[in-house]
Amino acid sequence: MARRWTIQKNKSVLDNDLSPPSFTMSRPLRRTYQSGVDRELFQVLQSEAAHLEGKEIELVSQIKALSEALVSVRSTLSTMRFRANECAKRISPVARLPDETLLAIFEEAVSGQDVCSRTRVESAITRVSHRWRRIALHTPRLWTRVCVTPDTDERDVQLHLSRSADLPLDVEVWGWWDYRDSFTRPHHFEHTLAIVLPSASRWRRMKIGASCDTLLTSLSFILRTVGPLDALQQVTFKAQQPGQICPTTLLMGKSAPNLRSIDVENIVLTARSPCLHNHEFDCFIGVTHLILRLHEGDARALKTTTELQGFHALLLRMPNLVSLSLYGELVCVKSATSLEDEGNITLPRLHTLIFHPNTVRPRYLRNLIAMVMAPELRHFELVYPDSFTQGQDISDLLLQKGCEQPTPKFPLVERLVLNNAANITSAAAFIRAFPAVDQLTISGADVGIIDLPTWEEGSWRNYHKTDITAFPTRSPEHGGRLAKCRH
Repeated sequence: MARRWTIQKNKSVLDNDLSPPSFTMSRPLRRTYQSGVDRELFQVLQSEAAHLEGKEIELVSQIKALSEALVSVRSTLSTMRFRANECAKRISPVARLPDETLLAIFEEAVSGQDVCSRTRVESAITRVSHRWRRIALHTPRLWTRVCVTPDTDERDVQLHLSRSADLPLDVEVWGWWDYRDSFTRPHHFEHTLAIVLPSASRWRRMKIGASCDTLLTSLSFILRTVGPLDALQQVTFKAQQPGQICPTTLLMGKSAPNLRSIDVENIVLTARSPCLHNHEFDCFIGVTHLILRLHEGDARALKTTTELQGFHALLLRMPNLVSLSLYGELVCVKSATSLEDEGNITLPRLHTLIFHPNTVRPRYLRNLIAMVMAPELRHFELVYPDSFTQGQDISDLLLQKGCEQPTPKFPLVERLVLNNAANITSAAAFIRAFPAVDQLTISGADVGIIDLPTWEEGSWRNYHKTDITAFPTRSPEHGGRLAKCRH
């Protein structure tokens, strides 16, 4: 056992002698080595930082120089653009127009724009140039048309009211086709109307149309409670669809003591209509122009026709009526008995009488013409639709019989307008019925009367200057001819 231990010990000593020597570094030496490495790295980083700082200073200097150059270029560019614009203004024909001419163009554009246009012309003008904006803002009459539509911005309405100064306003409530238009913008109709109502004393014209019955009823009630509309001179109503009836409250009654013109569609009047018996409607005494229309879809609808008694009672409340226009068959004169019961409709101051039956075979036109007495009539117009069928002949009603020789019913008529109304057999009667005609407008088949012998012998040919002009037609077969005869 002792021998084995001696051998192993000797072997261990021998192995230690043959192995390579190992060195163990002390801690102070290790710290000294690490400090040297960090010092070399610090010197490298410091050198790189110094280089980058120099690069930064160089780039900042370049940026400063480029910024100064950019400011200079921008200044020069602005000057050049200004000079170019000034030069373009001197070259442009529009720029050479005087302010008065530009203003006339602006007024035409404003008055002719669509009521439902989202961008108002007068507002767009202010964004074109400084000159245009100056003209628009210094012309209050460009801002007197106030439109209340579903697309109207309330701020735009306020701008129009303020920029129009104290001038009379033309208010249009239009395009409220459905009450659901207010769902996307709750109470938009009420809010917009509330902005306009305080200016009611300045309203000169009011146009209402293309709106549903719900909002129309609400509007009628609101207008009755607004107060006197002393400046209101004209009321216009357009039905939204066939069968919609114009509320008689829109005729305004005593709310508009200075009303002069009424242009309404689908007004229904009977002998029992409140507006014909209520003293509130005595303001009709000042009305001089009355236009009654029938919606094109109600040509044969009795629901939207006016009874003869109601029509007669309305005219009796308008003793100063100067112009009467009827578009469509809207007055129901059923029989000759009605004529005898009602008597004649005498309009002592009437100067213009216009009939557009919108059908070549009207049911009540002859009876109505037979009733009308207008001794001072100067303008007579009868226009039938263009068609292959000649319009209803009323020439025999234009001559009063009972004397030895028939006398003209409207002897003072100076302007006569006929479309598809006179044929070969009735031409002579028309010529005799209007002996004082100074201007004649004919179209359709009516131009054939020029070639008749009665034309050569008639009073128009011998005694008066006659202008014959083709009336606008809708079909090439009724294109008409243009002729002028001066004597």
